[in-house]
Amino acid sequence: MSVATINILICAGFSPSARVVRQALRRVSEKKDIRVHTPCPAGAGLNKYIEELRSLDPNRTIVVEGCDGCCGTQTLMMHGLIPMKTVIIDKTAVVDERSVSAAENKILASLQEMGA
Repeated sequence: MSVATINILICAGFSPSARVVRQALRRVSEKKDIRVHTPCPAGAGLNKYIEELRSLDPNRTIVVEGCDGCCGTQTLMMHGLIPMKTVIIDKTAVVDERSVSAAENKILASLQEMGA
């Protein structure tokens, strides 16, 4: 992982919005130097993953939320981290090109704001 890599903590659910997040990040990963993390193992109290999250540089970390549960942000905050940016993807009932493109553009805009 390079110094320029941006960490992205993602919504890990199976709602349509969470699936949109994952599809958008597949596209973003082809364009930008990112490393994707999920809050699930740390949220379950698995020490190895708690340490992984704690080792993230908050100034190089974005949370992408796919629903109003905000599991990524909550998990980071429980472990003492405040991410540089939080991107909340619009809730959707279907996974389609329009929603994936909109999510991709939101994520890319946040990465650009961070200089990535």
